Amino acid sequence: AGVCFEDKVFPKTNSFLRGETQPLAAIDEFCGKIKAGKDALLDDDFVIVARTEALIAGCGLAEAERRAEAYRQAGADAIVIHSKESKPDEILAFLDIWANRHPIILIPTKYYTTPTSVFEERKVSLVIYANHMMRA
Repeated sequence: AGVCFEDKVFPKTNSFLRGETQPLAAIDEFCGKIKAGKDALLDDDFVIVARTEALIAGCGLAEAERRAEAYRQAGADAIVIHSKESKPDEILAFLDIWANRHPIILIPTKYYTTPTSVFEERKVSLVIYANHMMRA
C-alpha cells in the first residue's frame, strides 16, 4: 500500500487542461510533507511516492531533476515524472539524466503508444496507464 503526493498547490486541477498552468509547491515545503509522511509511518511496507509536475508546468529538465532529487533525499520511495508531450522524448531525456538512481514511475497519458520495451530498457520501475481502459 502507499500514497502519492503531488507537488502542485491546492486546489489541484487536471494537468492537461489547456491554457492552465498550476503553480508548484516550494521544494522545501513539499519535502517537509514527504518527511512528515515518513515520520508518521506505522508500517515499513507502506510507500510514499512523490510526483513532480515540473515538466508539465514548463519548468524544464533541470528543475524536474532538482525536484526529483530533493524528494528522493526527503525520503520518497519512488518518483513519478509526468509529461504532457505526445512523444516520449522529454521523459526519455529525464530518464537519461536520472540514470536509475531511484525508482521511477511513469504515466504515459499522452505518449501511450511508446513500446513498453523502451521503458524496460531504461529500467522504469512502474508504468501506469491511467484511464486507458475507459478510453478503449
